Amino acid sequence: MSIYTDNWIEDHKDELIEALRGAVRFRTVEGVPEEGAPFGAEVKKCLDYTLDKASSLGLSAKSLDNYCGMIDAGEGEEMLGILAHLDVVPEGTGWEHDPYGAEIADGKLYGRGTLDDKGPAFASIYALKAVIASGKSFRRRVRIILGCNEETNMGCINYYKSHETIPDLSFSPDGEYPLTNSEKSILHCTYKAEFRSNIKMDVGDAANVVPGHASCILSSYLKEEEISADGRIAHASLPWEGENALQKLFLKLRSKDLRGMDRVAIDTLCDAFGNEYYGQSMGLDKEDESGRLTLNVGVMHWNSEGFELTLDLRCPVSLPELYIKERIEIALAATGGRIAAWDYRPGYSIPDDSEIVKKLLKVYVDRTGDTEAKPKRIGGGTYSRELPNAVSFGPENYMCEASCHVANEFIGIDQLLMNAKMIADAIIALACD
Repeated sequence: MSIYTDNWIEDHKDELIEALRGAVRFRTVEGVPEEGAPFGAEVKKCLDYTLDKASSLGLSAKSLDNYCGMIDAGEGEEMLGILAHLDVVPEGTGWEHDPYGAEIADGKLYGRGTLDDKGPAFASIYALKAVIASGKSFRRRVRIILGCNEETNMGCINYYKSHETIPDLSFSPDGEYPLTNSEKSILHCTYKAEFRSNIKMDVGDAANVVPGHASCILSSYLKEEEISADGRIAHASLPWEGENALQKLFLKLRSKDLRGMDRVAIDTLCDAFGNEYYGQSMGLDKEDESGRLTLNVGVMHWNSEGFELTLDLRCPVSLPELYIKERIEIALAATGGRIAAWDYRPGYSIPDDSEIVKKLLKVYVDRTGDTEAKPKRIGGGTYSRELPNAVSFGPENYMCEASCHVANEFIGIDQLLMNAKMIADAIIALACD
């Protein structure tokens, strides 16, 4: 910890808060592309605003064709990257505070993006300025990369990679403390089978959500019967926290008087998935240092012409993609279907004894006193998987209620300052003498 950087951040507390409030007032949900604004006019305005704020602090700041921003400092042959983003998810409903009003109440700053990820982005900017003001010598140059469509398809960081220098090591303040150094591979697979059917259902809103309710209409002999099942919603990366209603519905249908391909299909689906979350019956229950495979039966559309099923798998990084594909095809082959869509994003795993993991963990322990802290392995996906030798580092899980992507998202003022101090510690540990 540095007393000087801590004091500088405290001295500039009001300035940091007001700078962040200004950014929150931009509705940076990805919009319609315009000339010079690949993610919409409002996102570009927020990027311009943020770069202007960095420039006013004496930092070198520029836009990369409005796909992302770059704020640079220090010197050295190697580069430390700090990966943050200015875009946000839609505000949704249920707010008690204006989602773009940047209101302060009870020590909290409310608004979409305050925690994910404008708050950490501005904490990073002020942390970098605090380190410079402390007079520290740099052995690595530092670049804050401000992405502009992380919440959709991360095209901003892909554009960066094809046009700019790749940092030698990076962290993203867009996860949980103490840090995450492993993310499983993510697969969304859609399987389509065509046959005459007497079953109709539309279940699930997204592959990455465990369905909480499922129902279908079963037609036979001019009669229709509605069958339903209730479960519990959860994120697909944590399926054990929920209860999959679609899998329960398959098992209910198995007891019905089904004929032809309906019988074959339901028996096949029950044999493949049962009530399992780890792909056991499909031969996919594998585990390595990145974690154990999870499988979510997320979306099913079924009508008189057959079904279309979408799965979400979070896979150990050492498990070959081809092996996963073969096991899915074998398990569902009796339906006569095929894989109609395949979206596979490789994960990563950074060793616990690597420089970035050891030093960031020490920064966290020194700042919090939590000597039991250990690196985390998750099934989710962040910027960290997009660059080599990268991890995520905060802001959730310390002085923080998880409010990302929900109504009344907020960051505590104390938490904002703590994040800035923690990030300054990290810059010193990784980039300074």
